[in-house]
Amino acid sequence: MSLSINAVARTQEGKGASRRLRNEGLVPAVIYGGETAPVSISFKDNELLKAVGTPGFLTGLVEVTVEGKTEQVLVKALQRHPSTGAVMHMDLQRAQADKAITTRVPLSFINAAQSEGVSKQGGRLTVESKLAEVRCLPANLPEVLTVDVIKGQLDQIFHLSDVILPEGVELVSLLKGEDHDQPIARIGKSKR
Repeated sequence: MSLSINAVARTQEGKGASRRLRNEGLVPAVIYGGETAPVSISFKDNELLKAVGTPGFLTGLVEVTVEGKTEQVLVKALQRHPSTGAVMHMDLQRAQADKAITTRVPLSFINAAQSEGVSKQGGRLTVESKLAEVRCLPANLPEVLTVDVIKGQLDQIFHLSDVILPEGVELVSLLKGEDHDQPIARIGKSKR
């Protein structure tokens, strides 16, 4: 499932133009990548605020429609105001159907309460990493990666190699070698 949002092309660029856009309730952004030239756009800040709050917006594919033309993009950078948290600017990268993309995907740990380490040995699952960097074609991009911890024992550490990968999806860290198999969670003694 990809999310969609409408944008308007903009011609003025620079600090002053961006400030004027923000004062008008718009958020400047740029779409780059692929064979096409970068496009400067702007979003209505209230629409963008809703979209940013939607699960998967920052980690999945987003359909951006600019003047009737729709493109699939990934959010590569999101700048926020330091005190208000308002979105100040976004960088979006085009996703081409035939070219692999690299992005971060959320990890979901399932069956922790039923694992022996938690249910019988009094342990507790501690998540050390909530995201994993993957490489795949845009059509294969998962919304979430699953780690089944049902067989977890007390003092067991789960690594990236324990992630259940859909077909066509690779973990970037594991492509670098076995010594990059980072810990992502552990079942440790509960402090209760």
